[in-house]
Amino acid sequence: MRKTLYPLFTVFLAILVFGCDSDNDTSPAAEKTIYGQSIPVGNGIASSWVTLDAAGNPTAIGVQLTKEALNGLPEPALDDPMMGMVYYEIDLPAEAKAKTPFNHIGVDWNPMGHPPAFYQVPHLDAHFYMITPAEQQQIGDEVSDPKMQISPDAKYLPADYIDAQVNVPMMGKHWFDKFSPELNGQQFTQTFIYGSYNGEIAFLEPMFTMEYLLSRPNDTFPIKPPADFQQKGLYYPATYSIRYDPESEMYVISLNDMQLK
Repeated sequence: MRKTLYPLFTVFLAILVFGCDSDNDTSPAAEKTIYGQSIPVGNGIASSWVTLDAAGNPTAIGVQLTKEALNGLPEPALDDPMMGMVYYEIDLPAEAKAKTPFNHIGVDWNPMGHPPAFYQVPHLDAHFYMITPAEQQQIGDEVSDPKMQISPDAKYLPADYIDAQVNVPMMGKHWFDKFSPELNGQQFTQTFIYGSYNGEIAFLEPMFTMEYLLSRPNDTFPIKPPADFQQKGLYYPATYSIRYDPESEMYVISLNDMQLK
């Protein structure tokens, strides 16, 4: 199976997101936003970031895309089993890795979508990985890699999440909220997925259609929490946002309202 992987390198920007760098941040004095890696996506740029409170604890992490990033994305590859999916890997700032379980972000562009059928529309997703890129690369398919089928203890997943047997190499097993609109006969616009591998929670994933993103949303949703967390003493999100910031002309996908677990 072919998977297009863009080169990983940092693009240094003269002007960072929201029209300023972290030394001139216009956010409230009690908070500080630190920017991480920036990479080319489409005709634009995607960048990672973390916001810290006055005590240096994370309140939110995310990825932001300039509006040009949604133009010039690769066209579908009709001979590709993954329907032309393109993967962009973005490292998180060290300050995010130190106090959250997250290591890096993988933004996937799916120009034809992917199975199940209700996801076969052009969409993007943002995997907030709790494993390293090297660990991610070692994940095989559900036939060759028996660790794919080892589920986490139920207490580490929200009660409403089910295994739909969507098992993807270099990602892991995908768990879906059984009450998601698209699983109940409604149109898919956005959804939130948990991922696992070898019995461990491996990622959290907001997934959203290109049509929804281009509508310039300003939406925040609750994240259904598990009863317990595998990695203790770290900050986990209670909400996620998908929004367009008209001032900076950027699309922002974030995990917010971090809480110590």
